[in-house]
Amino acid sequence: MIKIVTAVEKYEIKPGDVCIFLAGTIDNSESFNWQAELLEWLKDYQTEKNVIVFNPRRKEWNKNAGKEELDEQIEWELEALSRCDYIIMNILGNSKSPITLLELGLFHRNPGLYVFCPPEFYRYENIRVSCNKFGVKHFDDNSTENIKKLLNLLI
Repeated sequence: MIKIVTAVEKYEIKPGDVCIFLAGTIDNSESFNWQAELLEWLKDYQTEKNVIVFNPRRKEWNKNAGKEELDEQIEWELEALSRCDYIIMNILGNSKSPITLLELGLFHRNPGLYVFCPPEFYRYENIRVSCNKFGVKHFDDNSTENIKKLLNLLI
């Protein structure tokens, strides 16, 4: 069974649950919604495991959010990231993704971190070298199909 938890929904993680966080490019909701493609695919996915997928992209985001709303979003993301078994980090090639770069620095020691970053990303070499240095699994092909292949192995 797969349960999707969208920011900033409340959730409960039970022993044995497999938790996956969809980290990566959002760019204040200005970027391609790659999370939606994966979630559409996952809604019919059959698995024996109890899987919780955390999606930080809200259905509707106030681009002029104030401190309270930003704090709630950031704290939800950091808490979920710190509790997940796997972090799927997808960096889109045409993005800046400053928050994703911050999260890579914060969670690079998580053994379940998988980074998808194409060579056209403006800081690709920083990503590639950092991932190699710290043993983070890195993939140049960040197509939805490639991410689905990894999810098939995890769940």
